[in-house]
Amino acid sequence: MLIAEFCRRAGLTRDAVRLYVKLGLIRPSAGASGSNRYQQFHEADVDRVALIKVGQQLGFTLKQIVILNEEYEAGGIDQARRLAVMQAQLAQVDEKATQLGKLQSYLRAKIAWIEAGEHGDEPSFCGLEVVNRMVGGKRTRLA
Repeated sequence: MLIAEFCRRAGLTRDAVRLYVKLGLIRPSAGASGSNRYQQFHEADVDRVALIKVGQQLGFTLKQIVILNEEYEAGGIDQARRLAVMQAQLAQVDEKATQLGKLQSYLRAKIAWIEAGEHGDEPSFCGLEVVNRMVGGKRTRLA
């Protein structure tokens, strides 16, 4: 299939496909005839993009996916390495979940404070690492 069909099937933009090709994550074949220089994508490429998307949903960056792909293609990744990668990723996801839980608590408290007519102490987001990074560590009123 040509790039337009592949983009539609894989749910990617042309720019994303070009990036994936540049990174070596997918490797389309050249056209069959000498005059046809169009890249040909295959069903296996669609499946590979689906796997990449799962990796991204798990929090892996494209850079990390490229490294893991290179390791895999160089002879596979042994069980100890797979386990270490998954444990490290789980730790990152757990940390994100903790931060999201704190943000949820802050938002619920802020909503309740607003609904109560903004009486009493305004809920503070101090100590929320994600928010502090977003505002450069400064205490800033969000709303």
